[in-house]
Amino acid sequence: MKTIPPHRLARLALLPLVVAFLLLAGCLEKIIVWSPDATRGAVIYPEQGLRLCDATGKLSPVLIPVAYRVAWLGDSQQLVVARVQKIGDWAVIQRLLGDENAAAVVAKAEKAWKIFQGDVSWDSLDHALGVNLVLRARYSDALKAKLSATDWENLTKETVDVHELILVRVDGDKLATGQVLYQGLGGVHEIRVAPGDRAVAFTAEIDPGYNAGEEKPLRLGVVAMDGSKPATVEEQVNTFPDWTADGRTLVYFKAIGSKNDKDDILLGGLVQRMVIDEHGQVAVASESKTVGGGLFSQSCRVRCLRDGRILFNASELTLPITGEDYNEQHEQLFAYDPARQATLVRLIPRSKEPDLPPMLAFYEVSPDEKQVLFGSMNGQVTVLTLATGDVKELQPGVKDKFLQGAPVWRSDGAITLVRRMPDKDGQPPARKLELVLRQGEKETVLSTGWPDDMLDLDSSK
Repeated sequence: MKTIPPHRLARLALLPLVVAFLLLAGCLEKIIVWSPDATRGAVIYPEQGLRLCDATGKLSPVLIPVAYRVAWLGDSQQLVVARVQKIGDWAVIQRLLGDENAAAVVAKAEKAWKIFQGDVSWDSLDHALGVNLVLRARYSDALKAKLSATDWENLTKETVDVHELILVRVDGDKLATGQVLYQGLGGVHEIRVAPGDRAVAFTAEIDPGYNAGEEKPLRLGVVAMDGSKPATVEEQVNTFPDWTADGRTLVYFKAIGSKNDKDDILLGGLVQRMVIDEHGQVAVASESKTVGGGLFSQSCRVRCLRDGRILFNASELTLPITGEDYNEQHEQLFAYDPARQATLVRLIPRSKEPDLPPMLAFYEVSPDEKQVLFGSMNGQVTVLTLATGDVKELQPGVKDKFLQGAPVWRSDGAITLVRRMPDKDGQPPARKLELVLRQGEKETVLSTGWPDDMLDLDSSK
Protein backbone atom coordinates (compact mmCIF):
# COMPACT_ATOMS: atom_id res chain seq x y z
CA MET A 1 0.00 0.00 0.00
CA LYS A 2 1.29 3.44 -0.92
CA THR A 3 2.32 5.60 2.02
CA ILE A 4 1.23 9.25 1.94
CA PRO A 5 3.82 11.68 3.35
CA PRO A 6 2.73 13.68 6.44
CA HIS A 7 2.87 17.02 4.58
CA ARG A 8 0.66 15.52 1.87
CA LEU A 9 -1.84 14.33 4.49
CA ALA A 10 -2.03 17.89 5.78
CA ARG A 11 -2.78 19.14 2.27
CA LEU A 12 -5.51 16.55 1.74
CA ALA A 13 -7.07 17.25 5.11
CA LEU A 14 -7.28 20.95 4.48
CA LEU A 15 -8.12 20.91 0.79
CA PRO A 16 -11.89 21.51 1.27
CA LEU A 17 -11.14 24.51 3.46
CA VAL A 18 -8.58 25.89 1.02
CA VAL A 19 -11.02 25.58 -1.88
CA ALA A 20 -13.60 27.44 0.17
CA PHE A 21 -11.04 30.19 0.81
CA LEU A 22 -10.39 30.55 -2.91
CA LEU A 23 -14.11 30.81 -3.60
CA LEU A 24 -14.59 33.38 -0.88
CA ALA A 25 -11.58 35.57 -1.45
CA GLY A 26 -12.45 38.72 -3.32
CA CYS A 27 -16.18 37.92 -3.51
CA LEU A 28 -17.50 39.57 -0.35
CA GLU A 29 -17.26 43.27 -1.08
CA LYS A 30 -18.09 46.39 0.88
CA ILE A 31 -20.96 48.24 -0.76
CA ILE A 32 -20.60 51.15 1.62
CA VAL A 33 -17.70 52.49 3.67
CA TRP A 34 -18.71 54.97 6.37
CA SER A 35 -16.66 58.02 7.24
CA PRO A 36 -15.14 57.97 10.75
CA ASP A 37 -17.66 60.57 11.93
CA ALA A 38 -20.51 58.43 10.47
CA THR A 39 -22.08 61.39 8.64
CA ARG A 40 -21.64 60.05 5.11
CA GLY A 41 -20.82 56.89 3.27
CA ALA A 42 -18.72 56.12 0.22
CA VAL A 43 -20.82 53.79 -1.94
CA ILE A 44 -19.00 51.48 -4.33
CA TYR A 45 -20.67 49.32 -6.92
CA PRO A 46 -18.80 47.41 -9.66
CA GLU A 47 -19.06 48.86 -13.16
CA GLN A 48 -20.71 52.00 -11.78
CA GLY A 49 -18.05 53.61 -9.61
CA LEU A 50 -18.09 55.77 -6.50
CA ARG A 51 -21.03 57.70 -5.08
CA LEU A 52 -21.60 59.37 -1.72
CA CYS A 53 -24.64 59.06 0.52
CA ASP A 54 -25.71 60.91 3.64
CA ALA A 55 -26.64 59.28 6.96
CA THR A 56 -30.17 58.55 5.70
CA GLY A 57 -28.92 56.81 2.56
CA LYS A 58 -29.69 59.63 0.12
CA LEU A 59 -27.48 58.86 -2.86
CA SER A 60 -25.39 61.19 -5.02
CA PRO A 61 -24.76 60.69 -8.74
CA VAL A 62 -21.67 58.73 -9.75
CA LEU A 63 -18.69 60.94 -8.83
CA ILE A 64 -15.78 58.73 -9.94
CA PRO A 65 -16.98 56.31 -12.64
CA VAL A 66 -14.06 53.87 -12.58
CA ALA A 67 -13.52 53.55 -8.81
CA TYR A 68 -13.61 50.15 -7.12
CA ARG A 69 -11.95 50.52 -3.65
CA VAL A 70 -12.06 53.31 -1.10
CA ALA A 71 -10.79 54.20 2.38
CA TRP A 72 -11.48 57.30 4.46
CA LEU A 73 -8.87 59.44 6.14
CA GLY A 74 -9.41 60.29 9.78
CA ASP A 75 -10.73 63.78 9.04
CA SER A 76 -13.83 62.34 7.30
CA GLN A 77 -13.20 64.84 4.48
CA GLN A 78 -10.65 62.98 2.37
CA LEU A 79 -10.54 59.53 0.81
CA VAL A 80 -8.04 57.31 -0.93
CA VAL A 81 -9.71 55.81 -3.99
CA ALA A 82 -8.60 52.98 -6.27
CA ARG A 83 -9.64 53.44 -9.87
CA VAL A 84 -8.74 51.91 -13.23
CA GLN A 85 -7.68 53.91 -16.27
CA LYS A 86 -7.34 52.55 -19.81
CA ILE A 87 -3.95 53.59 -21.22
CA GLY A 88 -2.81 53.00 -24.79
CA ASP A 89 0.59 54.70 -24.58
CA TRP A 90 3.42 52.11 -24.57
CA ALA A 91 5.78 54.60 -22.90
CA VAL A 92 3.50 54.71 -19.84
CA ILE A 93 3.09 50.94 -19.70
CA GLN A 94 6.84 50.47 -20.16
CA ARG A 95 7.52 52.65 -17.12
CA LEU A 96 5.01 50.76 -14.99
CA LEU A 97 6.34 47.37 -16.03
CA GLY A 98 9.92 48.22 -15.12
CA ASP A 99 13.01 47.51 -17.19
CA GLU A 100 13.09 43.71 -16.87
CA ASN A 101 9.40 43.05 -17.54
CA ALA A 102 9.24 45.69 -20.30
CA ALA A 103 12.21 44.06 -22.05
CA ALA A 104 10.39 40.71 -21.93
CA VAL A 105 7.29 42.26 -23.53
CA VAL A 106 9.39 43.89 -26.27
CA ALA A 107 11.07 40.55 -26.98
CA LYS A 108 7.66 38.89 -27.36
CA ALA A 109 6.53 41.69 -29.67
CA GLU A 110 9.59 41.39 -31.87
CA LYS A 111 9.17 37.64 -32.09
CA ALA A 112 5.51 38.08 -33.04
CA TRP A 113 6.47 40.62 -35.70
CA LYS A 114 8.97 38.24 -37.30
CA ILE A 115 6.41 35.43 -37.32
CA PHE A 116 3.82 37.76 -38.84
CA GLN A 117 6.05 38.33 -41.86
CA GLY A 118 5.24 34.77 -42.89
CA ASP A 119 1.93 33.28 -43.94
CA VAL A 120 0.26 33.35 -40.50
CA SER A 121 -2.90 34.96 -39.21
CA TRP A 122 -2.92 37.94 -36.84
CA ASP A 123 -5.02 36.03 -34.31
CA SER A 124 -2.43 33.23 -34.07
CA LEU A 125 0.26 35.54 -32.67
CA ASP A 126 1.16 36.00 -29.01
CA HIS A 127 -0.90 39.00 -27.86
CA ALA A 128 0.25 39.01 -24.25
CA LEU A 129 -0.25 42.17 -22.21
CA GLY A 130 1.52 45.11 -23.86
CA VAL A 131 2.63 43.26 -27.00
CA ASN A 132 0.12 44.99 -29.26
CA LEU A 133 1.11 48.40 -27.89
CA VAL A 134 4.75 47.73 -28.80
CA LEU A 135 3.80 46.56 -32.29
CA ARG A 136 1.60 49.59 -32.83
CA ALA A 137 4.31 51.97 -31.60
CA ARG A 138 7.07 50.40 -33.73
CA TYR A 139 5.35 49.14 -36.89
CA SER A 140 2.22 51.24 -37.25
CA ASP A 141 2.37 51.90 -41.02
CA ALA A 142 3.37 48.35 -41.93
CA LEU A 143 0.64 46.89 -39.73
CA LYS A 144 -2.02 49.15 -41.21
CA ALA A 145 -1.07 47.95 -44.69
CA LYS A 146 -1.04 44.29 -43.71
CA LEU A 147 -4.05 44.00 -41.36
CA SER A 148 -7.70 43.88 -42.28
CA ALA A 149 -9.67 47.06 -41.65
CA THR A 150 -11.34 45.49 -38.61
CA ASP A 151 -8.11 44.23 -37.06
CA TRP A 152 -6.44 47.60 -37.62
CA GLU A 153 -9.31 49.46 -36.03
CA ASN A 154 -9.20 47.15 -33.02
CA LEU A 155 -5.45 47.64 -32.74
CA THR A 156 -5.80 51.44 -32.73
CA LYS A 157 -8.17 51.09 -29.76
CA GLU A 158 -5.92 48.70 -27.81
CA THR A 159 -5.34 49.74 -24.17
CA VAL A 160 -4.02 48.27 -20.93
CA ASP A 161 -5.74 48.67 -17.57
CA VAL A 162 -3.69 50.90 -15.26
CA HIS A 163 -4.70 50.94 -11.61
CA GLU A 164 -4.30 54.10 -9.57
CA LEU A 165 -4.64 55.24 -5.99
CA ILE A 166 -5.74 58.85 -5.83
CA LEU A 167 -6.37 61.23 -2.95
CA VAL A 168 -9.73 63.01 -3.19
CA ARG A 169 -11.48 65.57 -1.01
CA VAL A 170 -15.18 66.00 -0.35
CA ASP A 171 -16.21 69.39 -1.71
CA GLY A 172 -19.88 69.87 -0.88
CA ASP A 173 -21.74 67.25 -2.90
CA LYS A 174 -18.74 66.64 -5.19
CA LEU A 175 -15.30 65.09 -4.98
CA ALA A 176 -12.16 67.08 -5.87
CA THR A 177 -9.41 64.86 -7.27
CA GLY A 178 -5.94 65.44 -5.85
CA GLN A 179 -2.59 63.68 -5.71
CA VAL A 180 -2.00 60.40 -7.55
CA LEU A 181 -0.39 58.15 -4.93
CA TYR A 182 0.24 54.99 -6.96
CA GLN A 183 0.08 53.61 -10.49
CA GLY A 184 0.49 49.97 -11.43
CA LEU A 185 -0.78 47.20 -13.68
CA GLY A 186 -2.00 45.00 -10.83
CA GLY A 187 -5.44 45.53 -9.33
CA VAL A 188 -5.62 46.94 -5.80
CA HIS A 189 -7.18 44.55 -3.27
CA GLU A 190 -7.00 46.58 -0.04
CA ILE A 191 -6.38 50.16 1.08
CA ARG A 192 -5.39 50.82 4.69
CA VAL A 193 -4.76 54.39 5.89
CA ALA A 194 -2.27 54.80 8.73
CA PRO A 195 -3.43 56.31 12.05
CA GLY A 196 -2.60 59.99 11.80
CA ASP A 197 -3.11 59.93 8.01
CA ARG A 198 0.62 60.13 7.23
CA ALA A 199 0.68 57.25 4.77
CA VAL A 200 -1.41 54.56 3.14
CA ALA A 201 -0.64 50.86 2.83
CA PHE A 202 -2.11 48.84 -0.01
CA THR A 203 -2.01 45.36 -1.46
CA ALA A 204 -1.96 44.98 -5.23
CA GLU A 205 -1.51 42.15 -7.68
CA ILE A 206 2.11 41.64 -8.59
CA ASP A 207 2.77 43.08 -12.05
CA PRO A 208 2.73 40.86 -15.15
CA GLY A 209 5.84 38.76 -15.67
CA TYR A 210 5.25 36.74 -12.52
CA ASN A 211 3.75 33.26 -12.50
CA ALA A 212 0.44 34.03 -10.83
CA GLY A 213 -1.07 30.53 -11.02
CA GLU A 214 -4.68 30.27 -9.92
CA GLU A 215 -4.34 32.86 -7.16
CA LYS A 216 -2.60 36.08 -8.11
CA PRO A 217 0.20 36.83 -5.63
CA LEU A 218 0.05 40.19 -3.90
CA ARG A 219 2.57 42.89 -3.11
CA LEU A 220 2.30 45.07 0.00
CA GLY A 221 3.20 48.68 -0.69
CA VAL A 222 3.28 51.92 1.28
CA VAL A 223 3.18 55.51 0.08
CA ALA A 224 3.18 58.89 1.83
CA MET A 225 0.19 61.15 1.37
CA ASP A 226 2.34 63.67 -0.47
CA GLY A 227 2.59 61.28 -3.42
CA SER A 228 6.25 60.37 -2.99
CA LYS A 229 7.34 57.24 -4.82
CA PRO A 230 5.64 54.15 -3.31
CA ALA A 231 7.86 51.66 -1.53
CA THR A 232 7.48 47.89 -1.65
CA VAL A 233 7.27 46.34 1.81
CA GLU A 234 6.92 42.64 0.95
CA GLU A 235 5.70 40.25 -1.73
CA GLN A 236 3.57 37.11 -1.42
CA VAL A 237 1.42 38.58 1.36
CA ASN A 238 -2.15 38.32 2.60
CA THR A 239 -4.82 40.68 1.29
CA PHE A 240 -5.64 42.49 4.53
CA PRO A 241 -2.69 43.93 6.51
CA ASP A 242 -2.96 46.59 9.20
CA TRP A 243 -1.07 49.37 10.95
CA THR A 244 -0.08 49.33 14.60
CA ALA A 245 -1.69 52.04 16.71
CA ASP A 246 1.33 54.34 16.46
CA GLY A 247 1.01 54.42 12.66
CA ARG A 248 4.63 53.37 12.05
CA THR A 249 4.59 49.58 11.67
CA LEU A 250 2.70 47.26 9.34
CA VAL A 251 1.56 43.79 10.41
CA TYR A 252 0.82 41.17 7.77
CA PHE A 253 1.13 37.51 6.82
CA LYS A 254 3.93 36.50 4.47
CA ALA A 255 3.95 33.21 2.61
CA ILE A 256 6.88 30.92 3.30
CA GLY A 257 7.95 29.18 0.10
CA SER A 258 5.79 28.98 -3.03
CA LYS A 259 3.03 26.80 -4.41
CA ASN A 260 4.13 23.92 -6.60
CA ASP A 261 0.78 22.36 -7.48
CA LYS A 262 -2.91 23.07 -7.17
CA ASP A 263 -3.43 21.49 -3.76
CA ASP A 264 -0.21 22.75 -2.22
CA ILE A 265 -0.56 24.46 1.14
CA LEU A 266 1.83 27.14 2.32
CA LEU A 267 2.95 28.10 5.77
CA GLY A 268 2.96 31.76 6.63
CA GLY A 269 4.59 34.04 9.14
CA LEU A 270 2.82 36.85 11.01
CA VAL A 271 5.27 39.69 10.44
CA GLN A 272 5.83 43.17 11.86
CA ARG A 273 7.87 45.63 9.80
CA MET A 274 8.48 49.30 10.59
CA VAL A 275 7.84 51.47 7.52
CA ILE A 276 7.69 55.00 9.01
CA ASP A 277 10.84 56.41 10.64
CA GLU A 278 11.15 58.67 13.70
CA HIS A 279 10.78 61.74 11.46
CA GLY A 280 7.46 60.56 10.05
CA GLN A 281 8.91 59.66 6.65
CA VAL A 282 8.34 56.46 4.70
CA ALA A 283 11.42 54.28 5.27
CA VAL A 284 10.93 50.51 5.04
CA ALA A 285 13.11 48.76 7.61
CA SER A 286 15.53 46.19 6.22
CA GLU A 287 14.60 43.70 8.93
CA SER A 288 11.23 42.45 10.13
CA LYS A 289 10.04 40.54 13.18
CA THR A 290 8.05 37.33 12.90
CA VAL A 291 5.69 37.03 15.88
CA GLY A 292 3.55 34.08 14.84
CA GLY A 293 2.79 31.61 12.13
CA GLY A 294 0.25 29.27 10.63
CA LEU A 295 -1.23 28.16 7.34
CA PHE A 296 -0.99 30.93 4.79
CA SER A 297 -4.12 32.23 3.12
CA GLN A 298 -4.45 35.41 1.09
CA SER A 299 -7.86 35.96 2.65
CA CYS A 300 -6.37 36.20 6.14
CA ARG A 301 -7.23 39.52 7.80
CA VAL A 302 -4.99 41.25 10.34
CA ARG A 303 -6.35 43.92 12.64
CA CYS A 304 -4.32 45.79 15.27
CA LEU A 305 -6.05 47.07 18.39
CA ARG A 306 -5.09 50.22 20.27
CA ASP A 307 -4.06 48.17 23.32
CA GLY A 308 -1.36 46.46 21.23
CA ARG A 309 -3.11 43.17 20.52
CA ILE A 310 -3.01 41.80 16.98
CA LEU A 311 -6.07 39.90 15.74
CA PHE A 312 -6.04 37.47 12.84
CA ASN A 313 -8.18 34.62 11.52
CA ALA A 314 -6.59 31.25 10.87
CA SER A 315 -7.44 27.56 10.67
CA GLU A 316 -6.17 25.08 13.21
CA LEU A 317 -4.82 21.78 11.90
CA THR A 318 -5.27 18.67 13.98
CA LEU A 319 -4.15 15.29 12.68
CA PRO A 320 -5.26 12.58 12.29
CA ILE A 321 -8.55 13.61 10.68
CA THR A 322 -11.48 11.63 9.25
CA GLY A 323 -13.42 12.32 6.08
CA GLU A 324 -16.50 13.17 8.15
CA ASP A 325 -14.55 15.98 9.81
CA TYR A 326 -13.76 17.77 6.55
CA ASN A 327 -16.88 19.90 6.61
CA GLU A 328 -16.74 20.47 10.35
CA GLN A 329 -13.57 22.54 10.29
CA HIS A 330 -13.91 26.10 11.58
CA GLU A 331 -11.48 28.94 11.54
CA GLN A 332 -10.60 30.62 14.81
CA LEU A 333 -9.97 34.27 15.64
CA PHE A 334 -6.66 34.62 17.47
CA ALA A 335 -5.06 37.46 19.39
CA TYR A 336 -1.33 37.97 19.79
CA ASP A 337 -0.45 40.30 22.67
CA PRO A 338 3.17 41.51 22.56
CA ALA A 339 2.86 42.90 26.10
CA ARG A 340 2.12 39.49 27.62
CA GLN A 341 3.58 36.02 27.51
CA ALA A 342 4.26 35.03 23.91
CA THR A 343 1.17 32.86 23.36
CA LEU A 344 -1.83 33.08 21.09
CA VAL A 345 -5.27 33.45 22.64
CA ARG A 346 -8.41 32.02 21.05
CA LEU A 347 -11.12 34.68 21.10
CA ILE A 348 -14.04 32.46 20.10
CA PRO A 349 -15.10 29.83 22.66
CA ARG A 350 -15.15 26.32 21.23
CA SER A 351 -18.86 26.05 21.97
CA LYS A 352 -19.55 29.17 19.88
CA GLU A 353 -17.58 28.16 16.77
CA PRO A 354 -20.61 26.47 15.11
CA ASP A 355 -22.55 29.75 15.49
CA LEU A 356 -20.09 31.56 13.20
CA PRO A 357 -19.22 31.05 9.53
CA PRO A 358 -16.67 28.26 8.98
CA MET A 359 -14.37 30.75 7.24
CA LEU A 360 -13.77 34.06 9.02
CA ALA A 361 -12.15 35.76 6.05
CA PHE A 362 -14.38 38.80 6.48
CA TYR A 363 -14.47 40.45 9.88
CA GLU A 364 -14.17 43.99 11.15
CA VAL A 365 -13.60 45.35 14.66
CA SER A 366 -16.03 47.95 15.98
CA PRO A 367 -14.71 51.51 16.44
CA ASP A 368 -14.63 51.06 20.23
CA GLU A 369 -12.86 47.70 19.72
CA LYS A 370 -15.32 45.84 21.93
CA GLN A 371 -17.02 43.75 19.24
CA VAL A 372 -16.17 41.97 16.01
CA LEU A 373 -18.58 41.81 13.07
CA PHE A 374 -18.49 38.76 10.79
CA GLY A 375 -19.96 38.37 7.30
CA SER A 376 -20.38 35.33 5.08
CA MET A 377 -21.17 34.66 1.44
CA ASN A 378 -24.46 32.97 2.36
CA GLY A 379 -25.67 36.17 4.03
CA GLN A 380 -25.04 35.20 7.64
CA VAL A 381 -24.15 38.17 9.87
CA THR A 382 -22.90 37.67 13.41
CA VAL A 383 -21.31 39.76 16.16
CA LEU A 384 -18.76 38.56 18.72
CA THR A 385 -18.34 40.45 22.01
CA LEU A 386 -14.64 40.20 22.84
CA ALA A 387 -14.92 40.56 26.62
CA THR A 388 -17.45 37.75 27.08
CA GLY A 389 -17.10 35.54 23.98
CA ASP A 390 -20.84 35.94 23.39
CA VAL A 391 -21.97 35.44 19.77
CA LYS A 392 -25.18 36.98 18.44
CA GLU A 393 -26.60 36.24 15.00
CA LEU A 394 -28.10 39.29 13.29
CA GLN A 395 -29.05 37.49 10.09
CA PRO A 396 -29.06 33.76 9.37
CA GLY A 397 -27.38 32.36 6.31
CA VAL A 398 -29.36 30.74 3.51
CA LYS A 399 -28.05 27.49 2.07
CA ASP A 400 -27.01 27.67 -1.60
CA LYS A 401 -27.64 31.42 -1.65
CA PHE A 402 -24.74 33.82 -2.10
CA LEU A 403 -24.75 37.50 -1.17
CA GLN A 404 -21.81 39.61 -2.28
CA GLY A 405 -22.50 42.57 0.01
CA ALA A 406 -20.47 42.67 3.22
CA PRO A 407 -21.79 43.99 6.56
CA VAL A 408 -19.89 47.01 7.93
CA TRP A 409 -19.79 49.14 11.07
CA ARG A 410 -21.15 52.65 10.82
CA SER A 411 -20.42 53.45 14.47
CA ASP A 412 -20.41 51.63 17.79
CA GLY A 413 -23.58 49.54 17.90
CA ALA A 414 -24.68 50.58 14.40
CA ILE A 415 -24.24 48.17 11.48
CA THR A 416 -25.26 48.24 7.83
CA LEU A 417 -25.96 44.95 6.09
CA VAL A 418 -27.66 43.59 2.99
CA ARG A 419 -31.01 42.19 4.15
CA ARG A 420 -33.08 39.59 2.34
CA MET A 421 -36.52 41.14 2.55
CA PRO A 422 -39.36 38.85 3.69
CA ASP A 423 -42.76 38.42 2.09
CA LYS A 424 -45.45 40.66 3.55
CA ASP A 425 -49.05 39.47 3.84
CA GLY A 426 -48.21 36.61 1.49
CA GLN A 427 -46.89 38.98 -1.16
CA PRO A 428 -43.27 39.11 -2.32
CA PRO A 429 -41.38 42.30 -1.46
CA ALA A 430 -40.89 45.02 -4.04
CA ARG A 431 -37.18 44.24 -3.91
CA LYS A 432 -35.61 41.08 -2.56
CA LEU A 433 -32.58 42.89 -1.14
CA GLU A 434 -32.14 46.20 0.66
CA LEU A 435 -29.28 47.91 2.49
CA VAL A 436 -30.38 48.17 6.12
CA LEU A 437 -29.05 50.13 9.10
CA ARG A 438 -29.38 48.16 12.32
CA GLN A 439 -29.09 50.00 15.65
CA GLY A 440 -29.88 47.73 18.57
CA GLU A 441 -33.08 45.99 17.55
CA LYS A 442 -34.23 48.83 15.28
CA GLU A 443 -33.73 48.54 11.53
CA THR A 444 -34.02 51.30 8.91
CA VAL A 445 -33.86 50.76 5.16
CA LEU A 446 -31.25 53.11 3.66
CA SER A 447 -31.52 52.03 0.03
CA THR A 448 -35.14 52.97 -0.66
CA GLY A 449 -34.19 55.45 -3.39
CA TRP A 450 -31.32 53.42 -4.84
CA PRO A 451 -31.47 52.01 -8.37
CA ASP A 452 -32.46 48.35 -8.52
CA ASP A 453 -29.22 47.29 -10.19
CA MET A 454 -27.17 48.59 -7.25
CA LEU A 455 -28.71 45.86 -5.10
CA ASP A 456 -28.32 43.06 -7.62
CA LEU A 457 -26.00 41.24 -5.21
CA ASP A 458 -27.45 37.73 -5.27
CA SER A 459 -24.94 35.70 -7.29
CA SER A 460 -26.92 32.47 -6.82
CA LYS A 461 -29.78 33.46 -9.12
